[in-house]
Amino acid sequence: MAKTDILIIGGGPAGVVAAVTARKNNPSKKIALVRETEKAVIPCGIPYIFNRLDSAEKNIMPDNGLEANKIDILIDKAVKIDKTAKTVDLKSGKNISYDKLILAVGSKPITIPIDGIDKKGVWRVEKDLEYLKKLRQEVLKSKNIVILGGGFIGVEIAEELININGLNISLVEKLDNCLITTLDKEFAVEAEEKLKQKGVKLYTNCSVNQITGKNRVEYVKLDNGKTIPADIVILAIGARPNIDLTKEPGIKLGDYNGIRVDEYMRTNVPDIFAIGDCAETRDFFTGKHIPIMLASTATTKARIVAANLYQLNDLRETKGTLSSFSTCIDGLVLGGTGITENRAKKEGFDILLGTSQCPNHHPGTLPNTGSIKVKLIFSKTSKALLGAQISGPESISEMINILALAIQNELTVYDFQTMQFSTHPLLTTAPTVYPLITAAQSALAKLD
Repeated sequence: MAKTDILIIGGGPAGVVAAVTARKNNPSKKIALVRETEKAVIPCGIPYIFNRLDSAEKNIMPDNGLEANKIDILIDKAVKIDKTAKTVDLKSGKNISYDKLILAVGSKPITIPIDGIDKKGVWRVEKDLEYLKKLRQEVLKSKNIVILGGGFIGVEIAEELININGLNISLVEKLDNCLITTLDKEFAVEAEEKLKQKGVKLYTNCSVNQITGKNRVEYVKLDNGKTIPADIVILAIGARPNIDLTKEPGIKLGDYNGIRVDEYMRTNVPDIFAIGDCAETRDFFTGKHIPIMLASTATTKARIVAANLYQLNDLRETKGTLSSFSTCIDGLVLGGTGITENRAKKEGFDILLGTSQCPNHHPGTLPNTGSIKVKLIFSKTSKALLGAQISGPESISEMINILALAIQNELTVYDFQTMQFSTHPLLTTAPTVYPLITAAQSALAKLD
């Protein structure tokens, strides 16, 4: 039987960061990482393997960091955990003992009961290099592609594919707008307009009744009576936590069927931790358990767990998950952090809104000048920033991280008045109308 001190199951961003951080905090410990595939892919890069990367192989997560930190990499599949013996059985027949076990086993694509969903030509978005290589080959041989799901992955794949000459791209979303679960309507509409301008055919507020064809996919039939020609169908309808290893050791699950963990990522079973997509996290504002599947969130949790495996060295535990994100659609960046206006109202917050719109260069007559739009959501009671959304050219992509830090540090609408920023004519908006400040000022004006 092989032995290790710290065993990590899963080779995605959470697993890799946990391994490297564990090494920094435990230089003398033996650390091993088990993953199923010889090469791990970068999850967020999957939409871009079709055109921008020009190859699925260019989306591989390098092992340099693991190797440099003397992490043992085992290519195998964990099939069973014995919490009493503190061992993990592997598919190869081998087993390995551990002192501390971190589950970073990710998520699995959701499938839904659609007539014809098992037909040849229906593809999922898998985090598997060989699978993705085959999907890319099929895409490039096709003409009519239908994407089911208007979340981040569906929208990003649609935007990527529409840039390939000769492809007809259709996107089906059952809700009123794409990205509407993470953005307020005015920002979601901006994203949709960009997709439409590029030529993506959007079918919102409708569902798929049937996928038809003799030997493989030929058409997608919607519940509104429309029929879309399809050479292939890509399912981008979301993911669910991977909980395959939880039953034997009796690991408790949470409200959304993910692994229930505390603020240090500890499960109910001693010495077993969970991070990333397989684990639920707590909302920053309400404390409710929520299913957030973002690489940025996963790596934050990985650093927390790896710093506190043997004792609580880092007492600055996170207050909860903000769900900060950004995406890019044909040069339009859309980002958000914290709570949306829509969700704030549903949760019962009394809110104060501040908005701003201005050029991203100064003067605005400079070449390639675009427009930045900012929306800030404050608590009317405490005046603290609760959430923010932003859209604009690629140059503003890091602005959402400033706003995330502002929320974590409980900045109020008044604090924005004295924020200090770097500005430059070719890189930022003018200091006289910096949008984070002017958005806060518009909220202050409503208080007055």
